[in-house]
Amino acid sequence: MECIDLRTGFMMLSFRSLKEVERAKNLCETKGIDVACALAFDEIKEEEAANYVKHVPHDGNDMYCNYSNQSVDCLCKTAKESLHTALQYVDAMNGYEGGFLLIYQKEEPFLKATVAAAAHA
Repeated sequence: MECIDLRTGFMMLSFRSLKEVERAKNLCETKGIDVACALAFDEIKEEEAANYVKHVPHDGNDMYCNYSNQSVDCLCKTAKESLHTALQYVDAMNGYEGGFLLIYQKEEPFLKATVAAAAHA
């Protein structure tokens, strides 16, 4: 099962059924992974989608990342359209059409360096 990094601090998985999404959501929560969204793509609203996809300012407009085609000429006008391109990308990698989304917060690295390490000779 493939996922996509939405480059906003969120990752997305695609599933064939709501039952599969619920199982994955429960697994994530038992592992301490914060699930932001678990529903059918058709149910997501524009305002909610805007929380997860990457905004791309272009020619004075607030556009959104096209995850299937990274060209500046193919930016998306709506967040939901952008999320749909991410869904299409994941479905192509998985080899099946999903339609049910699980969006979760990207995990923090286990080790964070707050001070640069000093080299010792």
